Amino acid sequence: MPDRRLSRRSLLAGAVGASAALALPGMAAPQIKKGASLRLWILKTYVEPTNKAVEAAAQRWAQKYGAQVTVEYFTFEDMQTKYVAAIENKNTPDVGQLETGAPARFAGMGQLLDLTGFARQVEGEIGKAPANVAPVTVIGGKTYAIPWYIMPAFWYVWRDEFEKKKVKLPATFEEAKAAAAALNRPNDNFYGLGQSWNRTADGYGVMQSLMYSYGVGWANKDGKYQSIKNAKMQQVMKWATDIYKEGIQPADTLTWTGSQNNEAFIAKKIAQTSNGPSITFALENALAKATDAKDKKMREEALANHVALPHPGGPDGRRCWGLALSFGIFKTAKDPEAAMSLVAHLLSPEETVKVMNDSHGQFSPVLDKARAATRDYFNKNDNYRNFGRAAEWFVATGWPGPVTAAAAEVQASNVLTDAPAKVIIDKWSIDQAIDWADKKIKEIYDTLGR
Repeated sequence: MPDRRLSRRSLLAGAVGASAALALPGMAAPQIKKGASLRLWILKTYVEPTNKAVEAAAQRWAQKYGAQVTVEYFTFEDMQTKYVAAIENKNTPDVGQLETGAPARFAGMGQLLDLTGFARQVEGEIGKAPANVAPVTVIGGKTYAIPWYIMPAFWYVWRDEFEKKKVKLPATFEEAKAAAAALNRPNDNFYGLGQSWNRTADGYGVMQSLMYSYGVGWANKDGKYQSIKNAKMQQVMKWATDIYKEGIQPADTLTWTGSQNNEAFIAKKIAQTSNGPSITFALENALAKATDAKDKKMREEALANHVALPHPGGPDGRRCWGLALSFGIFKTAKDPEAAMSLVAHLLSPEETVKVMNDSHGQFSPVLDKARAATRDYFNKNDNYRNFGRAAEWFVATGWPGPVTAAAAEVQASNVLTDAPAKVIIDKWSIDQAIDWADKKIKEIYDTLGR
């Protein structure tokens, strides 16, 4: 690619949709002001080596340009609220790692820079995201974030529990519920399933997967509101509430936080749960810390015994909601060209591989060259091969339509998880809970439009 001389004007033009050349392979390096200082927000995952690897990648950029990057974290529990609080207090970061619905939500609030031109250059150098992932970052024909990786959910099971009872590994939600009933041993403090409708991705993510796999969406293909008051949603709610009514889960499941399903599964108190690869990390990490031969053997057996299946499907197919993580640049950024340069650096195949090698499977890149660079990594065993296919089953918030500000607000409002809780805790009927949820969703669309 020919050399280009970059000015602040040309870089800022890129931020609002024109062309911007940045520090991608084969491109002229930008003129980053010495002493540039950026705030980067990233998700604090349960896989601590991944967090440290992202921090290290950011610091390599800072060292290269004589700049500073301050890394701050949000968690699974506060990923919605921390950003909203920052927006209200005018304290947003320069660069923010955004979850699936956040680009649409925050662009709808007028908070994000238009990165359309920058995105074209990233696509030219590193490649595109798969067709089912790319729309997460495109709102109204403009690109407001750059895709980075998928953190998917899988259906974790203990292989030996299924083999002892001669129960087949589940491929659908109905098979998972039937298996839970067959494997349930409450007298031994062992339950067939552990699924909480809490206000984290482990709750609203699974609820979306369940709804979409049963053919239920609260928006149509054009992204406009459509009612969920139908027979398919009744099936969804029946599954979501039966698992509590039938006693195939621990009694405190509904009060679980984002990590407690991990803990219950690893402690072998439940036979099945939906979770990201942090469970695999915990078991691999435990093996690495084995204290003697007996301990090592026990941990090796646990690692071999756990299975990360593709997420269950439903009557309408397998559609798995996951965290599609991307980078957005906020309009409050004082140095947009430095912010874009940092994003370009983090997206590069070289940095992607370094982060992914410390991710224990939870980091599944989506841009073409990054995916190609990491292909061998996902071939180590069947669980990892499933991790590498994360984008294949991914469905974004707002299915079957595009991700919109209204669709993202539905997820952020927690109506999806509060609806089954109304049945389980408040003893509402399923029809009452669906009517309540439908009204809440319609109010959001009436307020925000699409």
